[in-house]
Amino acid sequence: MSTGRLLADWRDASTYEWLDACGRPAFAWEWLRRRPDYQAAAGEADASSSAAAFGLRNRPPFEADARAARPVWTAAVDPCLLIATAQSCSTRDCNFDLGRVREGRTLTVSADGEHWLFGTAARPLRLDIVSGSLCGGPVALTVHVARLDVAALVAVARLIALAREGRWRRSHFPAERRAERWSQVLRVHDALLAGASQRDIADALFGTAGVANWRVNAAPWRRRSQRLVEAARRAAMSEPADWLGGAFP
Repeated sequence: MSTGRLLADWRDASTYEWLDACGRPAFAWEWLRRRPDYQAAAGEADASSSAAAFGLRNRPPFEADARAARPVWTAAVDPCLLIATAQSCSTRDCNFDLGRVREGRTLTVSADGEHWLFGTAARPLRLDIVSGSLCGGPVALTVHVARLDVAALVAVARLIALAREGRWRRSHFPAERRAERWSQVLRVHDALLAGASQRDIADALFGTAGVANWRVNAAPWRRRSQRLVEAARRAAMSEPADWLGGAFP
């Protein structure tokens, strides 16, 4: 199990409830920020090189949870990332105006162009501008979709909503079907990091505190705790790309 810094009070269920309404990007960040190597990188002077080692173009502070953190994942890690070009245009032909966007925005710039994140790790949209810029006023934005899959179509729908309305609705980011389970696994990881035993975990999650001889009388909850512990240990070794790409769990 990881020996990283404890970031949440695992005994407080409300600390994790917000994750039940999240998707894979939130969990990708939550697991990364718990990794000891990512936490250790916070003290390194060269942020760009350490960020690249984690599939990032920036290095958000690990203390920030997915509701506030703004990780700018690279294209190699995030299959939902959109590639686009931006051209100056007449008012009639423009289809994107950064000035109308009410969601939070983060920009990193490299030799490859502009790398935008709209929203946060909990509700993200990644957009790379490989030609032109979003910063000079309204533009004609052309999106280049390399593959016709669900991830790309969902990302395009979010971009259209952002361009038309300047913000997203809750329906643009539906909860992942397994989010409640994943939230529970994350909580168990934090419990183990805090030194909790499987009995401690079962007592807190399943209310077995008053059960005597729990190995016999609370066997189903004991097995559930064991499975959660095993899942937490696997998840602690996962990579952001595994979460974002759907390969894990």
